[in-house]
Amino acid sequence: MTDQYIRDVRAFGRMIRQIERAGQVLLTVWVAVLVALGILSPQPYARVWELVLLQIVAGRAASVSKAVGMGFPKPFLLVHCTLQDIIVLLLLYPLLVAGYRYAVEWRFIGPTIANVRATAERHKSKIAPFGALGLTLFVLFPFWSTGALAGGLVGYLLGIRTRWVFTSVIVGNFLAVGLWIWFFDRMSQLSETLSSSMWLFILLGVVLAAAIGRIIAIRRKMKQSAAAKGSPEPRLDKNERPGFPGKTGPDA
Repeated sequence: MTDQYIRDVRAFGRMIRQIERAGQVLLTVWVAVLVALGILSPQPYARVWELVLLQIVAGRAASVSKAVGMGFPKPFLLVHCTLQDIIVLLLLYPLLVAGYRYAVEWRFIGPTIANVRATAERHKSKIAPFGALGLTLFVLFPFWSTGALAGGLVGYLLGIRTRWVFTSVIVGNFLAVGLWIWFFDRMSQLSETLSSSMWLFILLGVVLAAAIGRIIAIRRKMKQSAAAKGSPEPRLDKNERPGFPGKTGPDA
């Protein structure tokens, strides 16, 4: 074990502690801000805890969708949803990279950590060719069932420098939340525009589904008729043993 290796391990340990302390400080500050907003402006900030729980359970998309309907300002949502994921990353990243073996045995948080680790292992090969940019896209696109925490762990498993891991994850998460807010607004406007003709789209969908079902039924019936009129089964060789493909004769 070289002196350089020992120094690297100690430096990594200090960095992990700094990340954890940064998460604790940021959590304390943000909780104080939310409490102050709830006191000064109860509507809607007194219900912000609902957004916190929903984002933990169902993700940022569900949180943004509910928050827009509750009347939360979009700039606040952008900051809040982004910060929540970053705080979770700062607090749990040390457990994932330094104390994984012990953390998975914890009763409440262990299964979550194990799932995040499995997600990171599953997707790291897809991200590896693209480096930090791929990590940003990994966090950005929600259909990969990813988040800031999984993105941070993928970066660690790929050996990307910690500063670039956090930069990529924060940028990707910020863009993801912004896109969710923007697209939700656009989809709401589109829904209002099409609401008067929605019945027509439903009717067309029903007719299309019925037509597809009818075509499938006709094709299935034609295949069954063709099979009934098919050629006779091939005759087996007298030495071939049915049920044992490729083996013939008593000594095969």
